[in-house]
Amino acid sequence: MAPHAAEFAASVRRELLLLRDLAADLIACRKALTGSDLERIYEHVARQSALSEQLSAAQQDRRRAWNALATASVSARKNTGASIEPDLHSTINALDPESAAEIRSLLTELALAEGEVRNLNRIHTLLLDGSRRTLNVLSNALAAFAPLYAPPTRRPSPSDAPAIHTEEKLGVRA
Repeated sequence: MAPHAAEFAASVRRELLLLRDLAADLIACRKALTGSDLERIYEHVARQSALSEQLSAAQQDRRRAWNALATASVSARKNTGASIEPDLHSTINALDPESAAEIRSLLTELALAEGEVRNLNRIHTLLLDGSRRTLNVLSNALAAFAPLYAPPTRRPSPSDAPAIHTEEKLGVRA
C-alpha cells in the first residue's frame, strides 16, 4: 500500500473506532436516562463529550490524509494525461487493487457507523424530550396545588429563644 493510502486508511480506522465507541456509550446511556440516574448520566455526557472532541481531531487528520492522497494521485495522473480533478472515485481507482478494496471497505464501514450514531442521537433526543415532558407535567401538577398549601412556617431554633437565667429556670428569685 502506498504511504499516503496507508495513512488515509489508518485515519479512517481511527475515526471508525471512535464512532463505534460513541455508539456503544450512547446505547449504555439509555439505561441511565430511563432510570433517571443523574450520576451515570453525567459520566456518560463527559465520556461522549471527550469522544466527540477526539472524533473531531480524527476527522481533521482524515482530511489531511485525504488531501495528501489526492495530491499524490493528481501528480501521478498528470503524467498519464487523465483528468486531474481529485475526486474520490478516480483517486481510489489510481491505487493498487488491494489498497483500493481496503479503502472502499473502510469508507463503507465509516458511512454505516456514522448512520448508526445519527440514529442513536435521534433516539437519545427522543428520550430526553420524553423526560422533559414528564418533568413539565409534574411541574404543572405541583404548581396547580401550590395555592392550596401555605408556605411552611419557620420553626424557632434554640438560639432564637430568649436567654433564661439559671435561677429563673429553678424558680429561685433574687
